[in-house]
Amino acid sequence: MKIFILEDDPDQAQLYKLWLEENGHECQLFDTGREFIRRIPFDLPDIALLDWNLPVIDGMDVLHWIKASRYDDIPVIFLSARADEDDMVEALTQGADDYIAKPITQAELLARLAAVSRRYNKTHKPSLEDTSPYHIDIENGRISLDGTEISLTAKEFDLAVHFFKNPGRLVSRKSLLETIWVRSSDINTRTVDTHISRLRKKLHLDGSYGWKLISVYHQGYKMVREKRHVA
Repeated sequence: MKIFILEDDPDQAQLYKLWLEENGHECQLFDTGREFIRRIPFDLPDIALLDWNLPVIDGMDVLHWIKASRYDDIPVIFLSARADEDDMVEALTQGADDYIAKPITQAELLARLAAVSRRYNKTHKPSLEDTSPYHIDIENGRISLDGTEISLTAKEFDLAVHFFKNPGRLVSRKSLLETIWVRSSDINTRTVDTHISRLRKKLHLDGSYGWKLISVYHQGYKMVREKRHVA
């Protein structure tokens, strides 16, 4: 398996890498959350191992980004010094597939990896429900409307997937900044509004094709399904 390891302690990162490569796995190390996120669109892992306590963008931020993105089917295992039950429950509730409290042994790590891999292969299903007349190709980052592909930027595509995955749910601008832009310090809510406006126009999210992306004053946005207007 190809495994991405997000760990800012170089000694621990190298140890995990050694253990895994001894057992035939391919590993890539990352010491910052931003570096990890920037790599994902170009090279998907089979499983991600995340430390929680990281500067700026921590492991939980990365988990939120993964689960809100087109790459939400990447299995995630936390390797963390945070051993409180509340922390474990929070990570699992937010979408992590397993949680291992440090210190970690090689045997336990390999066993947990194998268990998550087996579980994932048995239960994996497409993450989107019926989005017709839109067809969303998550693997290749493409959206088509009634068979015609719509040209979107990467951020526009991620926004579209996020809204189609959460129909009827109010999504705040703050939430979008945290999940789509990962709390980038140079991004403000005006940028979110600009991207939403472009997405509406490109995908015709005005209800005429059965879906409408509406603004909720002072709160955020909501994707709703409506009856398709027929001329």
